[in-house]
Amino acid sequence: MNSQKQGAYDNVNKLSALSFILTLALTLLPRMSIAITLEQALVSALDHSPEIHQQYARFQAVLQDREEVTANYYPQVKLQAGIGPEHTEYRSGQLVDEDMTRDEIGLRISQLLFNGFSTSANAKRLSYEAEAERYQLLASAENLALQVCETYINTRTAENLVELAQRHVADHESILEDVRRLTRTGHANDTDIAQTSARLANARASLVAAQNNLRDSRAQFVRVVGGEPGQLVSPVPDQQLLPADLEMALSWAKDNHPQLQSALADIDAAKQQVRASKSGYLPRISLEGYANQNHDIGGLEGPEEDYRVMLVLEYDLFNGGRDKARAKASNWRYNESLQVRRNAEEQLAEGTRFAWNAMESLQTQVNLLQSSVDASTLAESGYITQFKLGKRSLLDMLNAKVEVFTARRTYINTAKDYTLSQYRLLNATGRLGYSLRVVYPQQWQEGQP
Repeated sequence: MNSQKQGAYDNVNKLSALSFILTLALTLLPRMSIAITLEQALVSALDHSPEIHQQYARFQAVLQDREEVTANYYPQVKLQAGIGPEHTEYRSGQLVDEDMTRDEIGLRISQLLFNGFSTSANAKRLSYEAEAERYQLLASAENLALQVCETYINTRTAENLVELAQRHVADHESILEDVRRLTRTGHANDTDIAQTSARLANARASLVAAQNNLRDSRAQFVRVVGGEPGQLVSPVPDQQLLPADLEMALSWAKDNHPQLQSALADIDAAKQQVRASKSGYLPRISLEGYANQNHDIGGLEGPEEDYRVMLVLEYDLFNGGRDKARAKASNWRYNESLQVRRNAEEQLAEGTRFAWNAMESLQTQVNLLQSSVDASTLAESGYITQFKLGKRSLLDMLNAKVEVFTARRTYINTAKDYTLSQYRLLNATGRLGYSLRVVYPQQWQEGQP
C-alpha cells in the first residue's frame, strides 16, 4: 500500500509542478506588456492628476494677481474721446438755441507717488502667497507620490496573491485527482474525496476573492496613474534616505516638508496684509497731467484747449471706521495663520511618529512571519513525506497546505505594509519625491521674489 501511495504521489507532485508552471505562464501572459516602474508611474500620475493641475493653476493665478498690484508702480495713461450732437438753450443768461456737433478728446497721465505703502505691502503679500501656493503644490505632489506608491504596491501585491491562490488551487486539484485514483484502487474512500473537494472549493473561493481584489487594484491604478498597470516591478525604498531614528525623522519633517513651509509663507503674507491695512490712515499723493482738445463746446463754435499738470493729494478725514475695521480684520487673519502653522506642525509630527512606529513594528513582524513561512513549509514537506509512508492522514496533509498558504499570504500582506511604511516615512519627512528621483518642473522649484 505504501509503495502504491508513493508512486501515486510522485505523479501528483509532477503534475502539480507542471500545473503551477502552466498557471504561472497563463497569469503572466496578459501582463507581457511594457514594464512600468514606480518612478515612471509617478511621472505619469503627475501629468494626469487634475488635483496637481488645479493647484498649479491656483499658483499661477496668484502670480498674476501680484502683477496686477505692481502695475501701480508704472504711469497710468488714459485716452478719452467723444462726439455727438449738442443743443444749447442758455449761455450767460441769453438764449442761444443752436444745434452743434460737439467733439472732444483728452489724454490723462497719472503717476502714483505715495499711497500709504499699500502697493509695496500688497505686492509682498502676494509674493508670499505665491510661495505658499508653490509649496502647497509641492506638498500635493508629495501626497500624490504616496498615493501612487500605495496604488502601485497594492496592485503588485494583489498580483502576487493571485499567483499564490492559483498555486494553492492547482495543488488541491492535483491532490483531488490523486485521491480519486486511490479510491478506484481501494486505498481511499468517498469521505476523502469529499474532504479534499471541500478544501478545493475553499481554495477556489480564495482565488476568486484575490482576482476581484486585483481588478479593483487595477481600476484604482488607472484612476491614479492615468494608464494601465502593464508589467509591474516590486519597488525597493531607498534605505539611505530613511532617517536613522525618530528624532532625525522629526527634524527632517520640520525642516523639509513643503506643507509646513507653505504655512510659514502664509504667516509672512498675513504680516504684509496687516501692513497694507494701515495705508488708509495715510494720504494718497499722485502727479497727474491732463491735455484736452475740444470743438464746439457749450454753443461756442471753434476749438477749446486745456493743458495742466497737478500734484494731487487725497486724504480720508472720515470714512465710517472702515480703515480701523480693516486693520483689525488683518490682525485676526495673522493670528489665524499662526494657528494654521501650529496645527500643521503638530499634524506633521504626529504623522511622522505614526510612520516611524509602523515601520519598526512591521519590520519585526516581517522577520517573524518569514520564520513562520519557513517553518510551515518545512512542516508541510514532512507531512507529505509521512503521509506517503502512511504515518499521517489526508486531513493532516491538507491542514499543512492550508497553513503554508495562510502563512505565505500573511507574509506577503505584511511585507507590503512594511514597504509602504517606509514610503510613508519618506513622505512625512518631505523626501518621497526626491527618493523616487522625480525632477519637478523648474517653475515649481524657483522661489518668487
